[in-house]
Amino acid sequence: MLTRWRKNRLRAKAKRARAAAFAAHLEAARALVSHFPDEIWPALHSVVAGYSPIGDEIDPTPLLETFHCEQARLALPRVDGKSEPLSFRAFSPGDELEAAAFGVKAPPAKAAVLKPSLVLVPLLAFDETGRRLGYGGGFYDRTLAALRKEGPVVAVGLAFEAQRVRRVPTDVLDQRLDYVITDVGSFRCTD
Repeated sequence: MLTRWRKNRLRAKAKRARAAAFAAHLEAARALVSHFPDEIWPALHSVVAGYSPIGDEIDPTPLLETFHCEQARLALPRVDGKSEPLSFRAFSPGDELEAAAFGVKAPPAKAAVLKPSLVLVPLLAFDETGRRLGYGGGFYDRTLAALRKEGPVVAVGLAFEAQRVRRVPTDVLDQRLDYVITDVGSFRCTD
């Protein structure tokens, strides 16, 4: 119960910090491309899962467009059920998206399901060890756990530097990020 209270308190603080960063850093989305580490840059024809930004989340579009130009295959998440992992549906820049669960723009349900080797993850807050705070639905935690059971996958949090906190409270179901890329740099997460 204390962890839930701490997470809710941190969510409110993180939302305010992210909103302030969004207003002050209009070029942040483009900075993600230059800060993305070479060692995890997607290989030719590999599948990269991005996301459609909600509100003041940092926008992965320039990064996804760059990967697409370098012949990576792209996918966006789709909510298939409240307690289910996300499915990643094929997507190319310029494709029509539809309003799906929670008002998030997603490829149509008929789009091909792809298994990504690199997942770009939105978040509210993060710490140096790769712990992330999301909205509390557990979608990315369930999804990353399922993908990691099937084989290697790299989870990369995208955020404004202002979203960094000293420590994100966690529970046993929370999945850690492998890297975090911000508007000012990147780092590999360590314990």
